[in-house]
Amino acid sequence: MLSKVIGRTRFTRLHIAATAVLVLAIAFSGAYWWRLLDTQAKLHEKTVNQVAQRALQLTEAMAGQADTLVHLVDFTVRHLGDDYGNGERGAFAATVETVLNAFPAGAVLQIGIIDADGYLVYSNLGLRERVFLGDREHFKVHAGSTEDRLFISKPVFGRVSKTWSIQFTRPIIVNGRFAGVVVLSLAPEYVSGILAGPDLGEDDVAALVDIEGSYLSRNRDLANAMGKAVPAERPFVGATAPVRGTVRAIAAFDKVHRTFAWRRLKIYPLVMVVGIGEAPILAALDAAMDDERQRNLLGIAIVLLLASGVAALLVRASSRQQALAESESRYRGFFETNTAVKLLIDPADGRIVDANRAAVAFYGYPRDQLLSLRIADINCLPPEEVKAEMARARAEQRLYFCFPHRLASGAIHQVEVYSGPVEVNGRPLLFSIIHDITPRIELERRLRESEELHRTLFETMAEGVLLTAPDGHIMNWNDAALRILGVDDASLINRRAQVVDATGVPLAAADFPSARAARGEELEHVLFGIQRDDGQTIWTTVSSRSLCREGKGKPCAAVVSFSDITPLIEAEESLKLSQSVFDAAGEGIMVTDAHNRIVAVNPAFAAITGYTRDEAIGKTPSLLASGQHDTAFYQAMWHRLLTDGRWEGEIANRRKNGTTFIEWLKITVIPDSSGKPRRFVALFSDVTERKQKEERVWRQANYDVLTGLPNRQLLEDRLERAMAQAHRRHAQVALLFIDLDRFKPVNDTFGHAVGDELLHQVGQRLENILRDEDTVARLGGDEFVVVLPDPRSAEAPDRTAEKIVAVLSEPFRVGEHILDISCSVGIALFPRDADHAAALIERADTAMYAAKEAGRATWKKA
Repeated sequence: MLSKVIGRTRFTRLHIAATAVLVLAIAFSGAYWWRLLDTQAKLHEKTVNQVAQRALQLTEAMAGQADTLVHLVDFTVRHLGDDYGNGERGAFAATVETVLNAFPAGAVLQIGIIDADGYLVYSNLGLRERVFLGDREHFKVHAGSTEDRLFISKPVFGRVSKTWSIQFTRPIIVNGRFAGVVVLSLAPEYVSGILAGPDLGEDDVAALVDIEGSYLSRNRDLANAMGKAVPAERPFVGATAPVRGTVRAIAAFDKVHRTFAWRRLKIYPLVMVVGIGEAPILAALDAAMDDERQRNLLGIAIVLLLASGVAALLVRASSRQQALAESESRYRGFFETNTAVKLLIDPADGRIVDANRAAVAFYGYPRDQLLSLRIADINCLPPEEVKAEMARARAEQRLYFCFPHRLASGAIHQVEVYSGPVEVNGRPLLFSIIHDITPRIELERRLRESEELHRTLFETMAEGVLLTAPDGHIMNWNDAALRILGVDDASLINRRAQVVDATGVPLAAADFPSARAARGEELEHVLFGIQRDDGQTIWTTVSSRSLCREGKGKPCAAVVSFSDITPLIEAEESLKLSQSVFDAAGEGIMVTDAHNRIVAVNPAFAAITGYTRDEAIGKTPSLLASGQHDTAFYQAMWHRLLTDGRWEGEIANRRKNGTTFIEWLKITVIPDSSGKPRRFVALFSDVTERKQKEERVWRQANYDVLTGLPNRQLLEDRLERAMAQAHRRHAQVALLFIDLDRFKPVNDTFGHAVGDELLHQVGQRLENILRDEDTVARLGGDEFVVVLPDPRSAEAPDRTAEKIVAVLSEPFRVGEHILDISCSVGIALFPRDADHAAALIERADTAMYAAKEAGRATWKKA
């Protein structure tokens, strides 16, 4: 009976012991599994947070760049509108040229002006046809309004440029009334180039969208993004969306999992969005953790099975050896086939007693060679560092040790070792489970490199950047800040540079931009001047942002960024000077575009022509045409302009009041970057009075005062030219020398006044019967000469002589008198009778005397 009680007691104790073993095993396994999941969850969370932080940092940097770009474009559009609205076409043209030169090639697709009726009246690309843009959003938003504000359109497909563009527009207000819209079309590709930073990975994206989510530009797949928008449920879409933040989502474009960060620009209704692809970062981590969970799950199963085996051994004391053998067999099977790396180590000398197949595969040694090694042959740490790591694990309450293990290949892998004592066949051993954490270490290394990359971006930015502490002192800065300010580190920290406001008034150190930012003020492109030690004053545009998420307006760390805009300020002053010279010039100035439309005139133009600036703008120079020049004249002018790039000469034009004036005109071609004419600049002065004086002097020298016919000097000039032309053409020239018969009695009888009038009527009759190309001249007294260049036939001079004799033989009425005279005509031909002018006249004179001797009222040939 006692033996049965003792037996039952032993049986109960064995069951309690077995239960305790199972509970402890389950508790250990549960703690181990919880620790594993907790560690992996923290690592995953840390990695996701680091990705989000990186996305935020990139977003802030790119938002600053985008803010600067949009502000620069806004500044440019405002100046273009002011110049055009003020009627300063020269300044406007110069501003357009400056803008096109200031931006990279292809960045500015078009600069245009839309009038109040919605028609495009100016484009730097030229106007081939009349284009209506009144239905465009960027026109309708300003139409009829006098509110001067910048509007940034969704990308539109230009009817003139035929490309996608972002329209930056402002209204043109003239005398308080809406007069049109100035448009600057920016290429989305230019913005995309700015977004395509070197620190973006293959799956990373950066995009600039408006508050409604429409894409303005994207660093990749830009063509498909044009005209589209991000999903409406994105947290940064909408006017009431948060200014900044992060979100994890699947991209609508390519279905890639990304962590998105956004930052809304302060002034402009735009949002900078950066998406970091999670797959390259989290895929390896998730795979490693999944593999680790599987291996440990198998390991835990083994532990529980071992505990079950121990319990079974305790319960089945009667068959201890058999149960132990079965347990050993099961243990060996699980040990060998488990995918987790497992080692049995003798704690006395560190020799590896056993290793499973996973360990053999991991370390790369043959099994026999692996079992001949000691753990010190694999662990790269010396004994004192091994002890130090064990002490750290105890202090940190870690269940694992971190060691570097050397593989057979020589490669060093970082591992976590979970180790505990076991007894095998009565022999105390250490049972170690080894997890390879090299991928995790590599991921952490890449994250550190990413942080270093962000630091490099900070150091290499072209903008100056300062970081200020809440107490106002400058904590950090980049090289660009020192270069722009022209100071060294000490001068920057002590704020020794002299800062002035936009009017040139020096500021106290407490009012410096960095000090104001530290007090919580947020600056948006505020203009400040810096008086450097070398005497130069530079002008900067400054922006600042608080680094506090809450409590704006309170002292807080802040970032201050600034850019050197001195060239823009100097260009503005140069434009003002050029406009002053243009307005003050004494010569008339007219500027036309490539299509010969007037785009600018100066006050002298209005004074000379009578046309006001508004009456001339948009017209062609034909507005001034007098009709005195034929098509050939203008064709020759344009040929010379397009060939030599300039033309200079005299031209007759008509004023607004209808009077004709003579001007001395100089035209210069201004080409574009490709060499094609872009502008034509004409300078002219009124030389009418001088030409009239010259004409009177020339006429007095070349025409007979009494009859208005050419005199001897002009006759000889025309005769010589006719003879030279006939010589080239192998033709003839006929000269008819005319002397009046019975003219002297008229003078003697009726007086010189009647004689003079008779001579005048003779000249008129001779002009009426001759061709336009013929010349009739009075040599003096009653002698006249007719030159027939290139007679149409051999008989033509004879017939002309007969006609002259006949017409001058008819009666003349001079006042109350009827006068009868006649004439004698002598004919000489070139080159038959003479080869130069004087000889030809002399031969004709001789022939004339022969006609008189023949009885007068007839003609004779030489």
